[in-house]
Amino acid sequence: MSQEMTDSIDAMGELQALIESGDGEAIATFLRLLPPEDTVYTLSHLSNDLRNTLFERLSSAAPELGADLLEHFVDEYAASVIEQLAPAQAAALVDEMDSDEQADVLAELEPEHAEAILKAMDPEEAQDARDRMVYDDDVAGGLMITECLVYHETQTVAQVTADLHEHAEEYGEYEVRYVYVVDEHEKLTGVVPMRSLVLVPSNREIRSQQVRNPVTVDAKASLDDLHDLFDRVDFSAVPVVDQDGVLLGVVQRAAVHEAIGERETDQFLKFGGIIGGEELRSMPVLSRSARRLAFLLPSVVLSSISVTVILLFEPIIAKITLLAVFLPLVANLSGAAGNQAVAVSIRELALGVTMPRDWRQVGRKEVLVGLINGLIIGLVLGLVTIGFAWFSHLTTGKEDQHAGMLLLGLVVMLAYTFNSVLSVFLGGTIPLLLKAMKLDPAMASSPLLTTLSDMGSFLLTLTLAYLLILGLGG
Repeated sequence: MSQEMTDSIDAMGELQALIESGDGEAIATFLRLLPPEDTVYTLSHLSNDLRNTLFERLSSAAPELGADLLEHFVDEYAASVIEQLAPAQAAALVDEMDSDEQADVLAELEPEHAEAILKAMDPEEAQDARDRMVYDDDVAGGLMITECLVYHETQTVAQVTADLHEHAEEYGEYEVRYVYVVDEHEKLTGVVPMRSLVLVPSNREIRSQQVRNPVTVDAKASLDDLHDLFDRVDFSAVPVVDQDGVLLGVVQRAAVHEAIGERETDQFLKFGGIIGGEELRSMPVLSRSARRLAFLLPSVVLSSISVTVILLFEPIIAKITLLAVFLPLVANLSGAAGNQAVAVSIRELALGVTMPRDWRQVGRKEVLVGLINGLIIGLVLGLVTIGFAWFSHLTTGKEDQHAGMLLLGLVVMLAYTFNSVLSVFLGGTIPLLLKAMKLDPAMASSPLLTTLSDMGSFLLTLTLAYLLILGLGG
């Protein structure tokens, strides 16, 4: 057993003993000394009961540490922890979370449970969370933080710097480089870089140092709009305002990049059949099962449709038994080609370089690639088919297989070539058409493609076998 594994086991054993002892301060001290790379692993391998007890202890002994630990996990996992705690205990942790994390985690809970926690929170924190929860998590209002430095334009530099010194510890946790200036109606009038405050006389009003008409974003600006904005401007953060120009908060470049990464991860999970959001094996078994069944059960129906094609051609398969070997091969390889096209389309949709209206152009480009690759792979499959047919002839001595082996190879080659073109066309255009229908391409593209590609491969292979082998060969 490696030393690293031994250390991890020892850490979990020591933490378990501390949890059972009930000493919240000792638990907090232990977790603060635990190397960051071991923290998530250690917590994830605790039993549910121990994990819940751990956060119960931290909610009273070190709520800021408990909140920080939860922020290292995905929102679904953090919510699964929060929902096991009493509202007062959960509120103590949520109070200490960053404003953007508060809304994200509470949004994962049942409404009545979230409201119970909000009622137990600090009133100002609770109202801030409610205000943020009205926004989707992929718009500026959902991504912004409200922990920012805001001063009225009539305040002097001396007053601002005095406030900064008085609250240095609290403000030190704010990841911003600017001071935001507002008027008596809380409307944003300008931005002052922090460094400017030390280079001017202290009796000047802060508005004399502000950069007027700063770049701002509307609270409903989309994630793609924010991504484009930060590509064009070299700012670490941009103020978020409502339709009247009132300052609501600040959206950070890092938060936008993180959200883009989470969206891509979510699309990858949906493409793989995990459609209920991120999943960790430490989550409840029934919850994980339900998330997967939501994808698998519809897939059963769609797959059943595709295999009905085989039943229609059962007499042909009975006469040419080798077809049963190559049907799944043609279907699987065609599906793989189609999924490549799906991945490209979903990526281009995410980047904004392709729109649903471009489906004809996308289809034409995919057809060319599918034809080239289809001919090459089809030729290889045809030769492999002839080799298998020859081997079958040698082992069984059936003359009908020997006589039709070249035609069988031609059937497989043509079937794959045609179906490769069909699959990549469908793979390229299905995500665009789903997007136009306001459906999630990442969730629905793969099962639809699989069903249509399988039906196409079965139909083409068996029809060509009927025409070329039974028709020409008798």
